[in-house]
Amino acid sequence: MGAAEIIPGISGGTIALILGIYKRLIIAISSIDQNLLRKLLKFEYRNVWNTIDGNFLLFLGLGMISSVYILSNLILFLMLSLPIFFKSFLSSLLFSSLFIEPLKQEFRKELIIGLLVSGSLCAVILFSPSATFDNVTGFYIFISGFIAISALVVPGISGSFILVLLGSYPFLIEAVSNLEVVRILYFLVGALLGLFTIVRVIRKYYEENETQLLSIFFGLVLFSIPLIWKANSISQVSPVLSEDFISIILGLLTGTLIMFSFNKLKNN
Repeated sequence: MGAAEIIPGISGGTIALILGIYKRLIIAISSIDQNLLRKLLKFEYRNVWNTIDGNFLLFLGLGMISSVYILSNLILFLMLSLPIFFKSFLSSLLFSSLFIEPLKQEFRKELIIGLLVSGSLCAVILFSPSATFDNVTGFYIFISGFIAISALVVPGISGSFILVLLGSYPFLIEAVSNLEVVRILYFLVGALLGLFTIVRVIRKYYEENETQLLSIFFGLVLFSIPLIWKANSISQVSPVLSEDFISIILGLLTGTLIMFSFNKLKNN
């Protein structure tokens, strides 16, 4: 999930759904509220830890932080050196996930509504111009984190792509690679506040109408595929040439193979 969050066009929420931990993640995060703070002030540490599913969040968080730090340079390399292969791979990964539970859908009214809602949202994002800056302030990074964190709990919407549109992405990738603590802290504080805000909305809707919500998620993942090809803030993708065709085929095959191999392992 951590690696997904730094790739424009890929959502950590999508990975959570595919891994089968999405609902557990939503419940765990949304359990952090005022009542939990009162328990904490009363030194009921064990109760607090169990309430927030502490072991789950701890290991998930450590894994995400580690993957961001370890893979940020690799992802930058792939985006710069093999952009067509990389984007074909990501597109295949997303498209293949639509045929795997829980994103796999039957044709029904909820799916049509979900496609209309998600298609409209992705169209707005797709045709929005990207902001460009020579530098960004700490407050702007804070706001960027608040908005972009939606990708953690909303499958199909890429937090990294939102950062591209906001013009913050190159600065944050540089901050992570160079361990610029101040910029990272601004982003994390904004992200935490945004996370606690949106997760309650998602959990409420999840409990009231899970089928409709998953249909919207299906559409968001489907329509987010073009966003991958728009996310050219780091490297420009050249017109499709003969050598590019090979990169596309290899990327599509690799993504499909990985997704269905993972699904087979998960089912076993």
